[in-house]
Amino acid sequence: MRTFAEVAQQTTKVIEEAKPIASSTVEAISSSDPITIVGASGALFLAYLLLPPLFSAISFSLRGYKGDLTPAQTLDLISTRNYIMIDIRSEKDKDKAGIPRLPSSAKKKMIAIPLEELPTKLKGLVRNVKKVEAELVALKISYLKKINKGSNLVIMDSYSDSAKLVARALNSLGFKNCWIMRDGFLGGSGWLQSRLGADTYSLSFAEVVSPSRVIPAAVRRIGTVGSAKLLPGSSD
Repeated sequence: MRTFAEVAQQTTKVIEEAKPIASSTVEAISSSDPITIVGASGALFLAYLLLPPLFSAISFSLRGYKGDLTPAQTLDLISTRNYIMIDIRSEKDKDKAGIPRLPSSAKKKMIAIPLEELPTKLKGLVRNVKKVEAELVALKISYLKKINKGSNLVIMDSYSDSAKLVARALNSLGFKNCWIMRDGFLGGSGWLQSRLGADTYSLSFAEVVSPSRVIPAAVRRIGTVGSAKLLPGSSD
C-alpha cells in the first residue's frame, strides 16, 4: 500500500504534468473577448474550467488504468464502437457461470485469455503471486495481433479484483486505454446481476488464447474445428 508521502509525491508530479492544460485554457480565455473576472465568481469560473481535467489526470495516475465501466456501458461500447472485451476468467469459472451473451456482430470483440496460476514451487519464490500472474496475462494480451497500444480494452474477471491488476500491468506496457468492467461477471452489480444474459461456454464463439506456460500461446476459436491463429513468435 502506498504511503501518504508517496501519494503526495505522485500527485505533485501529475499536477506539474497537468499545468499545460491549465495554461492552454487560460490562453484561450485571454485571447477571447475581454472578460472581467471579479472575486469569488471569477475563481469559481476558473475552477470550473481547470479542475475537471486536472482531477481526471490525478485520478488516472493514482488508479493506474483508464476507469470503470458498468456492464451495460461495456455491452454498448463493444456493440457500437471499437472496443474489445478481454475475459481473463479461468476455464473452470467460464464452464460454471457461462460467458456474456453478445449480439452476433460483437462476438468477435470478446477474447478470452485465462488467468493462470503459477506452479506451486514458483509461488514460493515470488513476492506478489497475483501481480505476477496478472503481468503474465497482460504480456499475452500485448502480443495479440488484433490490438495495439491505442486499442480500447475492457478487462473482465469474476469480481473485478484481478482485472484491476491486469489493467495496471497493461498500462505499464503502454496500453493507455484500458478499462475494467465493474464487479466483473458475478459481482453485485456485475454482468449476471445486470440481467444482460449469459451463454453456455461450450456453445459460445468467443476467441480464446489457450492456457499455456509458454508465452505467447496459440489462439483458437471455440466451436470451430481446425482453425487456429498463432501469436507473434509462436512456432507451434
